[in-house]
Amino acid sequence: MVCLIVIHVLSAILGLGPAYAFPFILRKASTAEEMKRNLTQVAYLEIFPKIFGTMAILSGLLLFFLGSYGPFAQVWIIGSLAVYVVIEILIIGLLNPTANKLLKLINETGAAALEEPAAHLIGLYARVRNLHLWAGILGLVIFIFMIVKPD
Repeated sequence: MVCLIVIHVLSAILGLGPAYAFPFILRKASTAEEMKRNLTQVAYLEIFPKIFGTMAILSGLLLFFLGSYGPFAQVWIIGSLAVYVVIEILIIGLLNPTANKLLKLINETGAAALEEPAAHLIGLYARVRNLHLWAGILGLVIFIFMIVKPD
């Protein structure tokens, strides 16, 4: 059981940890090329939340069913799963399509490396950064549920 707890905690840290850096990586970009580079870096690092976030959910459910944590219908369990679903909806339904649209527009415009990006690109870039920020905040809510375990 201790091994499963270690796997759960480490996978949560490795899964969510890099995601907290995404809004910082997506800092203000002065050119479309810089936007593209930052978005590419984030896309590369998204492998951590995808793999380890999934491991955290699966190991957490396994811990619950193998351990003695009481009934399933507790605020911290249902709340954590509900927040996780909201994060997934946010990422899959809003963030990824917006990031893909932004990358497509950057590639289509072929803006010069020293050119300031167009206003619509700046707006989409800010939206991607803010959605990453909200996903991180919601991830903190999950950590709080896991630590405090409210009844």
